[in-house]
Amino acid sequence: MRIDLGDGRCAYGRQLTGVTVEFYDRIGEPGEPVDLIEIVAAPVAFRIWVTSSAFRRHGGWELLDVVSLTQEEQAEIHKYAKQDPLSGSLTIYRVDPASGTGSETSATIEECQALERAAVWSPEHVEDRLRDHFDGRPNRWAESMRLKP
Repeated sequence: MRIDLGDGRCAYGRQLTGVTVEFYDRIGEPGEPVDLIEIVAAPVAFRIWVTSSAFRRHGGWELLDVVSLTQEEQAEIHKYAKQDPLSGSLTIYRVDPASGTGSETSATIEECQALERAAVWSPEHVEDRLRDHFDGRPNRWAESMRLKP
């Protein structure tokens, strides 16, 4: 999909499984011709869950076409960090690509540091994060979800 960032730039993402979307470290211009294989070969900026409203054709994100997942991508287990708001205990949430089911295991802060927080993002917050990513500044939404030691 192509995401118009509203400032003369656009970003690109690809729905993997369920609501998991991979966003690429690649800027384009709205409406420019694109090579989808070239886009999915670009480095990944981040991978998060996105609310299903982002995938509707009448929404703000332009659905371009399907780039089928490789066997490796189909088998990849996506991992996210979860933190209980009351106890502060941490778990790693894993999504099985074959069944779509999730499981959790206890984890340390060190094991969770490099993982995205388990959260479903709205399209508007994703667009903010993409603009911040390309402008090299921290994103307030991502910062608000940072794990607490």
